[in-house]
Amino acid sequence: MLDREAESVGTSEEWGVAEAALLAGRWDEAAASFGALADEDADPRAQEGLAQVGWWRDDPAVALGAREAAYRSFRATGDDRGAARAASALGYDSMLFGKGVAVGRGWLARAEDLLESHRDVPEAGWLAVRQAEVALNVDHDAAAALEAATRAAEVGRAVGDGALTIVASALVGLSLVRQGDVNGGMPLLDAAVAAATAGDVDDLMWMGKICCWLINACQDTRDLDRAADWCARVEDICAERDLAPLFAVCRTQYASILMASGRAQEAESTLVDVLARLKGSRRMSRLDAVAQLGELRRRQGRLAEAEDLLRQAGYQAAAVTSLAQLDLDRGEAARAWSTVEELLRGIPDDQALERVDALAVAVAAGVAAGQPAEARRAAAELAETAARVGTPAFLAQASAARARLVEGADAVRLWQDAARSFRAAGLAFDEADARIELARTLRVCGEEPRATEQEALARELLALAAVDQGRRDDHGLTERQVEVLQLLARGLSNAQIASELRLSEHTVHRHVANIYTTLDLGSRAAAAAFAVRHGLS
Repeated sequence: MLDREAESVGTSEEWGVAEAALLAGRWDEAAASFGALADEDADPRAQEGLAQVGWWRDDPAVALGAREAAYRSFRATGDDRGAARAASALGYDSMLFGKGVAVGRGWLARAEDLLESHRDVPEAGWLAVRQAEVALNVDHDAAAALEAATRAAEVGRAVGDGALTIVASALVGLSLVRQGDVNGGMPLLDAAVAAATAGDVDDLMWMGKICCWLINACQDTRDLDRAADWCARVEDICAERDLAPLFAVCRTQYASILMASGRAQEAESTLVDVLARLKGSRRMSRLDAVAQLGELRRRQGRLAEAEDLLRQAGYQAAAVTSLAQLDLDRGEAARAWSTVEELLRGIPDDQALERVDALAVAVAAGVAAGQPAEARRAAAELAETAARVGTPAFLAQASAARARLVEGADAVRLWQDAARSFRAAGLAFDEADARIELARTLRVCGEEPRATEQEALARELLALAAVDQGRRDDHGLTERQVEVLQLLARGLSNAQIASELRLSEHTVHRHVANIYTTLDLGSRAAAAAFAVRHGLS
């Protein structure tokens, strides 16, 4: 909360009313109370209170404007610690509200300058917390985040600031998880969330962030049930205290859980609601929702919409990974490989969990683009991470990656392993994809009955997920093109399809080309997957 050590013209009762309103999430009351205090005695701490109200109201003009006013007032009175506190908050919030990373780094550097002779004070610890946040969320550098968060925790313990110690400990935990040390990181997050939700962290923003960090860690490790439980808990807190920005973040996180578990319609409605709530918002969390909706559209086969959304999301790792997968869906293997290879170069090697999804796409793209050595290296790294973390989801991705590198019975066995592990993890979409690949592999091995069985299982999963139900009869294909697609999905060559339908091979080639154009696809594998997903096989 606000530093109340300095003398102030406002009475203790007036400050108590303002801070109680802020703690309870009564934003109108808090804004009026802090506004009156600011007018009465120009106390910069009143501006800090107004800034927090603006933060929760998703009003960057108020949040950043009041924080800058506080900074100027602190500087005018020679209060370097207060000015550093304001500059630290401006550093992260400038990035959060879209003012630019360079602007944010400038404020953080200013805070560091002001605290050069004040190393063992709470403000130095909170600056380190902000630096850890930037390292994790902007630089994707878990090692730097761990160093900053550890420094913040040491300051918190040294000065007896319990809230700072808890927040820093949570960031240490998240940094460890991002590096792949799940056993080391999750207990720290569990303890921090327990303390924060029990009232040991009275600042609602930091309490909310700690909860979000735990949910992020659950998502990183694909612990979907646990993440869903915490999303529900945080949503209850948001409803009780009108925490709209935190609610939007939590709903976005919950949508990713719904999508991963195959509940596509619920995920879609959740994301549409979040984007409606964040309309006009400049928070980075809006781009998270845009990227997720783009990935959902890709999985639904609505590729043009998917590309538009994913490009809106900018250079987020998740959006770039989805774009690379989208290129694969269209048969543009070289482009997919270039995209994902560049992405992986930008994610530090110690950011193990953030690299997992990109590595999975890199294996598929490497194989398709004629980069077998690179594909093997990506698969080896993925296997190493999976062995270290040991969750069914990661083991499934590692099995799927290895399956792409082998043929015959070995590939069948690995796709079976992947499908079973995806099922154990509750990842319905991924299980369906694995079963589609298993069916293709079985057909190559001449096992048509087993291939048909796997396709049926995939269809059941996708039907439960309600994937694009409204588009099944609105795919734009002619009756003859549907027949060609059905045979193509069974693994038949153009010559075999021509024989089956008593057409010339040239005519079949033309039908296949038109199918690709109509469905916005670029490969037989993508067309076969479309057929299974849309009940056409």
